[in-house]
Amino acid sequence: MRIIIVVFVILFVFSGCLTSYSKNNSYPVETVMSAGMSITIETKNGILTITAGNGFTRIYSWAGNSRSAVLWPRKERWNGSLGIYYPGVGNHWEKHDGITRGILEEGQLNFTSLDDLTKELSSYEENENLVFNDNGLCVFWSKTDGAGGTMTVFVWQLYVNHEKPQRIPGSRNDKIKITMGSST
Repeated sequence: MRIIIVVFVILFVFSGCLTSYSKNNSYPVETVMSAGMSITIETKNGILTITAGNGFTRIYSWAGNSRSAVLWPRKERWNGSLGIYYPGVGNHWEKHDGITRGILEEGQLNFTSLDDLTKELSSYEENENLVFNDNGLCVFWSKTDGAGGTMTVFVWQLYVNHEKPQRIPGSRNDKIKITMGSST
């Protein structure tokens, strides 16, 4: 009986956190995408399109199908970002292409110099899952197929001294496309 009470209290507290994340948007949030905007990338995993719906809804389309999630705004900076995220709680998606859950993030990252930014990106240099353009739009996409497969997608706008860069060494402008459209 004691275990049931503890579980109930944990679930009650957790559900209250979920509600506050979805309803309390009064604090500043640094997102990248606006409603109707789509980002399409091409990596070794194939082609992924991320579309911003209303609010913090994001739609992820790959391999002929789509999945969506409502991301949660961060209340304080995490790894420099005050963006939105979804931690991939459980298997929250119907299985598609081996994927049943998404670990999702979107935010802005500021660097003090172009050298600092390129040093950070160089840790991904051999990683074919990362794509970025000269203006600092950066998307990371990885998949772990199989039972309970996970898709990780991070969308970042990179800044140098609070300004979009003009050119970043190693950019792959041809692998990332931005489309502005109507909200979904």
